[in-house]
Amino acid sequence: MARLKVGDVFEIVTPKGKAYIQYVLNNETIGELIRVLPGVYDNQPHSLAEVVEKKEEYFVHFPVKAANKQKIIELVGNFGLPHEFDLPKQFRTLKKDRDGNVISWQIVDYDTWQRETVNELSEKQKKLSPWGTWNDTLLVERISQCWTLDKWV
Repeated sequence: MARLKVGDVFEIVTPKGKAYIQYVLNNETIGELIRVLPGVYDNQPHSLAEVVEKKEEYFVHFPVKAANKQKIIELVGNFGLPHEFDLPKQFRTLKKDRDGNVISWQIVDYDTWQRETVNELSEKQKKLSPWGTWNDTLLVERISQCWTLDKWV
């Protein structure tokens, strides 16, 4: 594979159709960050550029290089990041008890990795993407379920 470039868009096949992700950053510690683009399609859209310009569903860390090498995803082009694009400054994660019940949320600062524990999310915090790295199985599952941040517990 050619060197990964910011803006690379990849196709991933799901049981519901084709979905698209865009590589936006390599964090030296946690890995590659992607935008999960909206929609699932029977065929590749005529204008991927229009899809890329739309607001992403969410961000998540995903092993792009490894997935591409294993042909789990396929490079379909390179597009500039949208005009309104901003790297996320914070992410969120669940803290659960042994029975799987939600105890609280943790808000993770992307620059410092400092965590703030909150019992209830504010409206702004409900829009934060998940902290952590997803593998292809989880990514495909979430896309197939039309998973969104507002459906997350």
